[in-house]
Amino acid sequence: MTLAITAADWRAIFPHAPDDIIAAFVAQIGALDRVGITETRTRLAYTLANAEHECGGFTITDLTENIGYSAERLAEVFPKRFADAAAVRARFGTAKGWQRKAFDEIYGGRMGNRPGTDDGSRFIGRGCPQITGRDGYEQVGSRCGLDLVGQPRLATLPQHQPAILAAFCAWKNILRWADKGDFPRFVHEWNGGENGMADRRERLAGNDPIIARLRSVATMLPALDRLV
Repeated sequence: MTLAITAADWRAIFPHAPDDIIAAFVAQIGALDRVGITETRTRLAYTLANAEHECGGFTITDLTENIGYSAERLAEVFPKRFADAAAVRARFGTAKGWQRKAFDEIYGGRMGNRPGTDDGSRFIGRGCPQITGRDGYEQVGSRCGLDLVGQPRLATLPQHQPAILAAFCAWKNILRWADKGDFPRFVHEWNGGENGMADRRERLAGNDPIIARLRSVATMLPALDRLV
């Protein structure tokens, strides 16, 4: 059994999303079904609350992480690396494009990014789950049949969002934490920490009445079709 989700339900969950996003989820609900996201209300609720948080309910520009930080903001976000804004400026200067240099260093050698390359600024957060790092792009792309390493911007296209979300959850093997009712662990597995926990919980609570009213329907999708 899976949960049936109508266009009106998607619109209620993502009230500010562009119409083409809603249309994609309506047309491609099978992508979520195949990995088991729609098997239980808890799985669906945990997944959508986190996706909604990561991409601002599909409102962030081009579904891409904004790395246009000020020196002050970069020091605030990465306090273990930079004592203050002056330390940021001393390291990267103030010339146009300094933020890319910063992210190449900050994300370099992590998440599959190759040190000494532009992987850090190339594989920034994209798509509704905000895939980050070369490994993430490779793993998600291989599961949904997209060359995200070669063409990272494919992760931003509306028509790919259901498949990308499904592939992300499959890669992270994250639904098991929904089955245990462990929302903090679900969040930790999603983004490596508990960033934005209050907002994630708020979105979870806001979606509860919508998800609670969804009805279950029989599905003929074979288990072998799951993205694993």
